[in-house]
Amino acid sequence: MKLAPRICVRGMAVALLFGSAIGCANGPTFPEPEAPNGVIPRDTFVHVLTEVQLIEGALKQRLFRNDNETERVESQYAELFDRWNVSEERFKSTYTWWYQRPEALDGLMEDVIENLTVLERRLVEEERIAGPSPVISEEAPRPQRERER
Repeated sequence: MKLAPRICVRGMAVALLFGSAIGCANGPTFPEPEAPNGVIPRDTFVHVLTEVQLIEGALKQRLFRNDNETERVESQYAELFDRWNVSEERFKSTYTWWYQRPEALDGLMEDVIENLTVLERRLVEEERIAGPSPVISEEAPRPQRERER
């Protein structure tokens, strides 16, 4: 995967997140349009977009090392597309198809947000069950002889 497509995918993910943030009002509901052949099925696309948001969130939070950030992000997208048996081109065409149907896109993005919320709740619950993580002392470690004095 080249850098330009990664930036395009990142831009699409940001646009989706922004669009979902402004489009989450409780307005009228619209029937879902029937997707043409070649478009990723809705339920699969919801999962793919959920993972896209996680990848982009990790990138934005700078959780990838700076020296290989581009390589890591490209690797994450390649893994994602491979795991869901989706090509980058099919992802882009599916995204474009949904983006051209804003009423339906709102419902799709609500499902993505719900998936992210469920994942967050699971993580919080797992951390609660595991107990507090060890706190690293900000005090510099001292040699053994100094501690004995």
